[in-house]
Amino acid sequence: MTAKQVRRVCVYARVSTGRQAKSDLSIPDQIARAERWCEANGAELVETVVESGASATDDNRPQFQKMIEAATSEDRPYDVILGHSLSRLFRNALHFMQYRAALRRANVQIISITQEFGDDEASDLAMGMLSLFDEYQSRENGKHTKRAMQKNAELGFWNGQTPPLGYRTYEAERRGGKSKKKLEIDDDEAFVVRKLYDLYLHGPPGASPLGITRLASWLNEHGYKHRGKKFHVSNVQKILRNTAYIGVAFYNKRDSKKGIVRPEEEWIPIPVPAIIEAADFELVQERLVERQPKMTAARVTTTKNLLIGLTKCGCEGDGCGGGMTRSTGRSGQYKYYACSNRARAGEAACTGRRIPMPNLDTIVLDALERRLLQPERLNALLASWLDHSDKAAEGRRAELKSLRSRQTHLEAGLERLIDLVADGHFSSSDPIFAKKHADQTGQLAQVKDEIVMLERQLANSSRRITPKRIEQFATLLKEKLRADDPALRQAYVRSVVERVEVGTKLIRIVGGTKDLERAIGRVDTMQKGIVPTIERKWRARVDSNHRPQD
Repeated sequence: MTAKQVRRVCVYARVSTGRQAKSDLSIPDQIARAERWCEANGAELVETVVESGASATDDNRPQFQKMIEAATSEDRPYDVILGHSLSRLFRNALHFMQYRAALRRANVQIISITQEFGDDEASDLAMGMLSLFDEYQSRENGKHTKRAMQKNAELGFWNGQTPPLGYRTYEAERRGGKSKKKLEIDDDEAFVVRKLYDLYLHGPPGASPLGITRLASWLNEHGYKHRGKKFHVSNVQKILRNTAYIGVAFYNKRDSKKGIVRPEEEWIPIPVPAIIEAADFELVQERLVERQPKMTAARVTTTKNLLIGLTKCGCEGDGCGGGMTRSTGRSGQYKYYACSNRARAGEAACTGRRIPMPNLDTIVLDALERRLLQPERLNALLASWLDHSDKAAEGRRAELKSLRSRQTHLEAGLERLIDLVADGHFSSSDPIFAKKHADQTGQLAQVKDEIVMLERQLANSSRRITPKRIEQFATLLKEKLRADDPALRQAYVRSVVERVEVGTKLIRIVGGTKDLERAIGRVDTMQKGIVPTIERKWRARVDSNHRPQD
């Protein structure tokens, strides 16, 4: 079909980002050019399809799919799909070929306003090559954009995604004509966040702490909103786990295309103002772990094999990365940690390695004592957690004093309003009186809530991380790691170790500072002999220990 034969046209206009769509940078121009093309070619414009803020690298575009469905239906309403360029329709060569074939079967032609093609085989080849180039260019643009956004995050700026509840963006500076934004606290939303944490830790007045499901229901029943929408289990849980509330947001945490979380070492921390105290946040994390139904007590899940489930075959590429399981010698007298892939699939899966259990247990326990459980080392690892304490408590006391003064002022204001009614200056049904009374009553209720939260935070200040608590933790854990009870010993190892990578010449013990901080926060319960809850989600810095010669 040539341009002269065209009768019915559907125009497809697209921009890649919501920001472009809102600022009308491209769509009106695409539509205007398409209208001129239709007029010049005697075509009838029957429909205009607009896709705002969608990439053409995939076909997950609602308006695009509706258009294709109509074009390939029995009573197709148009003969041509018209775009400003092929890249407006496709930036994936495979999708271009698949959809072009489907449209051809329906006798619908794809036409680009800015790129002229004929109907012969050479034109097909040219269009295919151009679609490959568009895909390549899109990927290159994506690389450059990703690098720029990562650099922006490294400099502490916000990249434009929706801020967490409790925050809003502001323009921090301008560079090269571009606005660089950071996050600041939105006081109204921050109050809701603090209330949510307080209810999870302490519950409503006179009631016990609320679980996530009950918490979402309570917030909805009492009129609290998540930016105009209702709370539900998933967004409550997300708020309770978000480290932004203690001052560190993360960029590059999730691969949106693959739908997976990236390795923690690729996350880029962005400093933001804190809304929740670190001690309260970590107490929340403990309770979230304790309340997970899949988490069972250490004494139930442990065995006498200290490192089973933690050991991995290989270190720095020296090995297959599979788990290591228990193995015995021919007599059954000697026990080893051995590569499970080798045991299951033979040398084709892994050349394999094994190490006597007592040897590896001793190496790990000795390394924890010498390399980790020294107060100087722990102080260095936990420098960012080290108090927040006296200064934070002093700040809370000053804020509490200010709030109590505000409470007195509001209560006096309410009494004056009542006096005005009593003296006949206002009627209790007067809308002005009703508005002022409701406003001051609401402010007073919020101030009282904040006072209760601050008082609880001050009462819990004994949980803060101090050099003294670190020293107590180091001494206590050294003792626990040499306990006679193997299940108890294993539980304490797992509270600070995520995995042990076993190579031919190197053994690496991997753990993380957040879990250390959480374990130190539980030092009081440890002193009472309570076994720590096993943590499954640990990441971290690494300590390397050279393997002794056989």
